[in-house]
Amino acid sequence: MCTDLTLAERFRAFAYSEVEETSPLYHNLALAVADDAELLALAAAARNGQPPANLLFGAVHYLLQEHGTHDLASYYPSLSPSPARPEAAFPAFRDFCLIHRNAISALLGQRLVQTNELRRCTYLWSAFSEIARLTGGTPVALLEVGASAGLNLLLDRYQMVYRLGEMTVVAGAPAASVVLDTTVRKGQGSLFSLVAPTIARRVGLDLNVLDLRKAEDYRWLRALIWPEHAERLARLERARALWLEAPPALIAGDALLHLPHLLAEVPAGITPVVFHTHVLNQLTYAARNQLHEIVVAASSDRTIYRVGNDMGGADGKAYTLRLLVYRSGNVEERILGRVDGHGRWLTWLAA
Repeated sequence: MCTDLTLAERFRAFAYSEVEETSPLYHNLALAVADDAELLALAAAARNGQPPANLLFGAVHYLLQEHGTHDLASYYPSLSPSPARPEAAFPAFRDFCLIHRNAISALLGQRLVQTNELRRCTYLWSAFSEIARLTGGTPVALLEVGASAGLNLLLDRYQMVYRLGEMTVVAGAPAASVVLDTTVRKGQGSLFSLVAPTIARRVGLDLNVLDLRKAEDYRWLRALIWPEHAERLARLERARALWLEAPPALIAGDALLHLPHLLAEVPAGITPVVFHTHVLNQLTYAARNQLHEIVVAASSDRTIYRVGNDMGGADGKAYTLRLLVYRSGNVEERILGRVDGHGRWLTWLAA
């Protein structure tokens, strides 16, 4: 159960920090849930460390895909071609939650918030390109902590488009079925001389791996996308098709248990890169410190790179993209930029 900030505070924070500008439906619903004791009690079934608002809205969206005849579906742009006003959605939302209380509670206790926001690949590609530049193009082994379905591991199969004013830089796979565009608010240096990383191996770690061959897992991933975001849903569908052609290696379990031997298995001549996005907020301080110590220990005889947008410096609407270089047990930190949580824009700061 969630016990740190009060649930009401967390729903209000979600409304203003995460969805005020991106989901009118969830903004209105989150504020209403914050004032409803019965729904807050339902949301309390979320596991410790899990964002309760994301999980509750994901569970409802998941069930609503199955029970689409309920009035609530008429407020969801993902389920209705002409959605009703989001300001009026809460009575139907409350009714749906109470009717399906048991199913929602079960999902909150079983499922995790596991997004694979594909646009994040635009800044991950930039970070990996920076690593390629620093290493002279040495092939990399990508090890993702909190991989979900592993779609971010396939980023070299997507095309990235960076837009800065009238300038456009295209990177990644040419003529790809998945095209990810981002606005560069400020760019300099290495962003516009991107070196394509060569990915020699890719492995994802997650407590609960999502298998996109399973309808219920794919439905859960869809349910975690804001209902208004039709483009994200369409991109997910196209990315799933690529995933089905050649699924990445995914390991279910505690990343802290598996990561040491995965790092040890990376052959000489291949650079290990550990990365994670929007994951560390779900780990305890002790677990975050343990992750750091694992990489420190593994760097005693080789250089390891680590990339994340969740290592501090976030304000809910912008996140600091960091590159940590672990060498001989020492750590050098570089700030690469500031990024939007969904990858819609980035400010590149690396020289």
